[in-house]
Amino acid sequence: MKHKKRTIILGGLFSLALIILAVIYYKGVMFYQVHFLPNTYINGVDCSDLEAETVITMLDTRMEQYVLDVTGRDYKEGNTKVVLGKILPEDIQLKFAGTREAVLSFLEQQEAYKWFQKYSNQKMTYTFEQSINFNEELLENIVKSWDACQKENMQKPEDAYISQYQETWNRYEVVDETIGTEFDVDVVIELIGDAVRNQEVLLDIEALNCYEEASVRADNEVLTGAVETANKWLSTCVTYDWNGTEVKLDFNILKDWVSLERNIPVLDVEAVRQFVKKQAAAYDTYGKKRSFTTALGVELMLPSGYYGWKTDTEAETEELIQLIYEGAAVQKEPKYSSVAQKKGSSDIGNSYVEADLTHQHLYLYQNGAIVLETDFVSGDMTSKPGNVTPEGVFGVAYKTTNAILRGEDYRTPVNYWMPYYGNYGMHDATWRNEFGGDIYITNGSHGCINLPLDKAAQIYKAVFAGFPVICYYYEVDPLANQNEGVDDNVGENDIIGEENWDEDVEDEPENSEEEEESYEDGEEEQVEDQEEIEG
Repeated sequence: MKHKKRTIILGGLFSLALIILAVIYYKGVMFYQVHFLPNTYINGVDCSDLEAETVITMLDTRMEQYVLDVTGRDYKEGNTKVVLGKILPEDIQLKFAGTREAVLSFLEQQEAYKWFQKYSNQKMTYTFEQSINFNEELLENIVKSWDACQKENMQKPEDAYISQYQETWNRYEVVDETIGTEFDVDVVIELIGDAVRNQEVLLDIEALNCYEEASVRADNEVLTGAVETANKWLSTCVTYDWNGTEVKLDFNILKDWVSLERNIPVLDVEAVRQFVKKQAAAYDTYGKKRSFTTALGVELMLPSGYYGWKTDTEAETEELIQLIYEGAAVQKEPKYSSVAQKKGSSDIGNSYVEADLTHQHLYLYQNGAIVLETDFVSGDMTSKPGNVTPEGVFGVAYKTTNAILRGEDYRTPVNYWMPYYGNYGMHDATWRNEFGGDIYITNGSHGCINLPLDKAAQIYKAVFAGFPVICYYYEVDPLANQNEGVDDNVGENDIIGEENWDEDVEDEPENSEEEEESYEDGEEEQVEDQEEIEG
C-alpha cells in the first residue's frame, strides 16, 4: 500500500510539473509573439524582450541626435577644415521612413515557440536600411544662408605668377597661387543631401574638390624653369681687368638686361653689346692721341697708328653673352684685337724705338735706358706725299729676314725687315753710305726708316711683334739754335704730316711705294704675323 501511494504522489507531482512547464512555455510563446526574443539585435540596437513599438521608438529617436558637419575653407582667411555649417534634423524635418514595417516584419519572422532556445546566447541580428525623409527646400534655404555660400564672400583663385625683379633679394620669384573660396552652391547642396541620406556625420567639400582652383600653380614647370634661368643669368659676376681698370659686371647691371616676357627669360643682347662698346671706348687706347716725352725732353701729342689696346667688341660681346647664359663667376680680360706693352692710358712702356724724324736720329730703349742710338734716313719730303714717313705711335707688326722690297720701279733685297704701319717699316739700307742729317729731305726713302746694317741687326734682335715704335717731327726744333743749318721746311712738313692724320684713324695708311717680298716662305709668314698684330 505504501508503495502504491508513493507512486501516486510522485505521478501527481510530475504531472503538476509538466502542467507548470506547459503554462510557462505557453506564456513564453504568447509573450514572444509581441516581444523580441533574447539576444536579438536590429541595426545594432539590442531589442531583447522589447515590444515592437519600443524598438521602433528606439530606432527612430536616434535621428534626433543626428548632426551633419559641413567643412571647407574659411572665406575670410582661407584656413582649411573649418565648419561652414551644420545640418540638424529639426531644421529640415528629418525623419526615418520604413522603420515600423521593418520592425514588425522582423517580429513576425521570429519563431516564438523556440523562445527558450534563445537563452543559450545564440545571437539573432537583423539589418535594414532606414529610408530618410527630409524637406529638400528647407535644406537648400539653410545651406544658402551660410556666410560661406554668399557670392560676395567668395574669393576667386589667382594663378601663380612670376614677380617683378626683387631688389631685396636680387632675383625673380614665383608668387604662389591664391587659394580661392569660390564653389558651386548647387553642387554642394546636392552633396549635402546625399550625405544626409547616408547618415554621414562629416562632409568636407574641399576633399570632394568642390572649390574652383588656380589653373597655374607655383610648381608649374614653365614658371619655375623661367625663374631658374633668369636668376642664373642674374647670378653672373664677371670682374674685368680692362686695360688696367677693374670693371665689374653683376646683378646691378644685369637686372636691366634680364627680363621675363610671357614667362620666357630674355637677355637684352644689344645692351650687352653697348656695354662692351662703352668700356672699349673708355679704356681702349688704340687710335687715340698720346702724350709722349722725347729723348730731348719735349712733350708731344702724337696720333696713334697701329698700336694700343683695342677691344674686339664682337668677340667679347659673344663671349660675355655665353658667360651670362652660364651664370659664370670669373675674372678675365676682354678679348683684344690689339695689345700694347703696358696697361693704362700711358701704354708705351719703357722699352720702345724712338725715331726723331726731324733730326733723323733713332733711340732704342730697353727698361727705360737707351741701349742703342743711330742716325737713319726716313721718307723723302719733296717727292710723293706717300713717301713722307708718318708720325705717330705704332707697333712692330712682325719681323723677318731676307725680304725683298718692291715698288713700281725697283726691287730691293734687305736683310732685316720690321714693318710697323702697313708697308712702312725699319730695315737696313746697304746701298747707302751715309745716314742722318738732311739727306731725307730730297734723297729720302719711299717712306721707310733706312738703317745701317749693324744697327738694323741689333734692333731686329731687340724688337718683337707689338714692340712700340714712336715716330715724330718737331713743330719747333728744340735744337734750332744748335743746328742753324737745318732746313726750315722740316717744321712745315711736320705740320703737313699732322694735317694728314686724324686722332682716331684706324684705316690702312696710304702704302709707301716700298713693299716687301720674302725669300721662299717669308711672304706667308709676314701675312700671318700682321694678322696677329692688326687683329
